Amino acid sequence: MEIIGKYFLAMSFMLFFLLLWYTVQKLSRKMAAAHPEFGKAREEGGGCGGGGKCNCANVKSCVNKKVKSISSNL
Repeated sequence: MEIIGKYFLAMSFMLFFLLLWYTVQKLSRKMAAAHPEFGKAREEGGGCGGGGKCNCANVKSCVNKKVKSISSNL
C-alpha cells in the first residue's frame, strides 16, 4: 500500500505543477492584454532558438539568412 500512496502523491504533484503552469500562462496573457505598452507576452518556444530557426548547428543547412551571413563574416 505504501508504494501506491507514493505513486498517487507523485501524480498529485505533477498535476499541481501542470495546473500552476497553466495558471501562470493564463495570467501572463491577461496581463499582456491589459497592458499593451509592455508588448506581447513571449510564448515558450516561440522566439529565437526554438526549432532551429535562429541558432543552427550546421550553418550550411541553416534556413536563417542572418545566421549564414554572420557566420560567413567570422
